[in-house]
Amino acid sequence: MTLIALASIKGSPGVTTAATAIAANWPAGRRVLLVEADPFGGDLAPRYGVTVTGGLASLFAAARRTLTTGAVWDHVHELPGGLPVLFGLTGVHQAVANEKAWPVIAKALAGLDADVVVDVGRLLPHLAGGVRDVLDQADALVVLCDPTLEAIVHLRDALPGLLAVMRGRRLLVLPTGSSGYSPADIEKALQIAVGPTMPDDPAAAAALGNKHSVKKLERTRLLKWASVVIAELGIDAELGIEEVPMVGHAATDTAAATTQETAPVEPVEAVPVVDELWPEDADSRARSLDPFADEAEPVGVGSKWEAGR
Repeated sequence: MTLIALASIKGSPGVTTAATAIAANWPAGRRVLLVEADPFGGDLAPRYGVTVTGGLASLFAAARRTLTTGAVWDHVHELPGGLPVLFGLTGVHQAVANEKAWPVIAKALAGLDADVVVDVGRLLPHLAGGVRDVLDQADALVVLCDPTLEAIVHLRDALPGLLAVMRGRRLLVLPTGSSGYSPADIEKALQIAVGPTMPDDPAAAAALGNKHSVKKLERTRLLKWASVVIAELGIDAELGIEEVPMVGHAATDTAAATTQETAPVEPVEAVPVVDELWPEDADSRARSLDPFADEAEPVGVGSKWEAGR
C-alpha cells in the first residue's frame, strides 16, 4: 500500500483542502484513509461540526500501550461523503506532548491494508512534530507552493533538505492559486517535478469543507485537478506508486505522466531562480496551466459526493 504526505513550506496554501480532494477522488477499488497530522492541529472536525471521540489523540493514547496496525481503524471517523478520516490534534501543545509516539504511529499507518493520504501541514524546523517520522514512511511527498517569487525562493532553500530526507523517493511540487508562475516556469527554476496548478475553486473547496453543496462535486475543477495529481503520482486501481515512475516535468499530458522516466535532478543550489522567474516580458509571468476547462468526466469519485453530502 502507498503513503502520500502533503505539506507546505510557508504560509497556508490549502494543504488540507488538497489532501481532502485527493483522498476523496482516490481510484475506485483502492481503500484510502485521510490523516490529519498537522502539528498545529486539525481543521476537518470543526469544518464538519464533528465531536471527535477517537482520532489521532486517542490513537496516541493507544500507542503508549500496544498498538497493532489493524487497531488504527478503531480511531477513524467518516466524513459525510463516506471518506474515512483520522482527525487531527487540537493544537501544537498536543503535538509536542506526543511527539515521541510518532515512530509507532507512522509505522502503523504505513502498514495499513489501505493507501494513506497524510496532511502534515506547514513543515516545522527540523521536521518536528512527528513530520520526520511520517516522511520516513512516505512513498511520496507532495509540496504545495504559492506561485510567487518569494514562495518559490523559500521552497528552493528547503529543497536540499527535503530531497535528503526522501532519499530518492518521489517528491512533487504543486503550485496553488489562479495567477503567478506556471508549473513549467517553476520546474525550470527548481529542476524538480512540478504538477498541475491547484485551481482556485471556492465552491468546491466549501463543499469539501461541508459549508456548501455542489450538485456534481466530482465535475468541479478541484476534483478534476485531484484526478490529474493522482495520475501524476502513478496511482491507479491496479498499480502502486513503486511500480509507476513519476514524470519529471509539468503535467500537461496525463497519459504521458504514467510512462515517462523521471529526469535526473540537478543540484538545487546551482539553479538561478531569480533570473529564470523574473522575465522581462510581464505577460509571461501570468501563465498558469489549466487542464480542467473542459467538461470531461473525471475518474474515481463516483456518486458519494453528490448534492447534500
